[in-house]
Amino acid sequence: MVLLGVLSGLWILRRGARRRDLDPDSLSDLTVVLVLFGIIGGRAWYLIQFREQVYASGDWFETFRLWRGGLVLYGAIGGGLLGFALMQRWRNYGPWRDLLDLIAPALAIGIAFGRLGCFLNGCCWGAVCPEDWPLAAIFPPGSPPSFVHGDGSLPSPTLHPTQIYSSLMGAALAILLWQLGSRLAARPGRTFSVFLCLYAVARALIETIRSDHGTAPGEWTVAQIASIPALLLGAWLWLSAPHRKAAAPDRKANSGPTSG
Repeated sequence: MVLLGVLSGLWILRRGARRRDLDPDSLSDLTVVLVLFGIIGGRAWYLIQFREQVYASGDWFETFRLWRGGLVLYGAIGGGLLGFALMQRWRNYGPWRDLLDLIAPALAIGIAFGRLGCFLNGCCWGAVCPEDWPLAAIFPPGSPPSFVHGDGSLPSPTLHPTQIYSSLMGAALAILLWQLGSRLAARPGRTFSVFLCLYAVARALIETIRSDHGTAPGEWTVAQIASIPALLLGAWLWLSAPHRKAAAPDRKANSGPTSG
């Protein structure tokens, strides 16, 4: 699912570059760095936040066992932004706000696929929900939720599929950001601002019905706390977005006869 998210995000990024008359091939190396730093950042955040569970057995090779899950999205966003800043400083692909706007819908579709992977892996599960809830999910024996709600020998109770909620949110964001890309082009940085603000709010809300983070009722999760600086950064990008200067008209082309 991560691979599908990367490929679909790359496809959207290239289409967005063509829409803005940019060479999509020039962004290929940037894409590789964004993915690499995103994975490193997401993994590093996970290892720090859940270090007691990860290293409970004393096996440090757990650091590299990505196939068992363990990526935090805010860490991936932070790592990707760090990689973006380093590559922009090295290669200077163009105005950095415009590039962030190109990345926004690609990042959103990556979230949509990544959260489907969470659902298939059984991580990031939600709280218990009524059995007649249309989207209620039951995870099989041996899955992480089955151990939290029992000894792992029986299926889990009906749970909110918060992974599916997050996936649908990512898909909706991708569509919205793609539509806004051309409309907000006169104020570079605002498309990425919309992504940060809407994602921060949606993530904070979904966290209220997630039950994998181990916080007590009423306590803020790490993701909810991280949503605050994300929201502030998005607000700053919106308010500080410069006005793109319109191209000056060709006076010769527009000049007509002065007398008839």
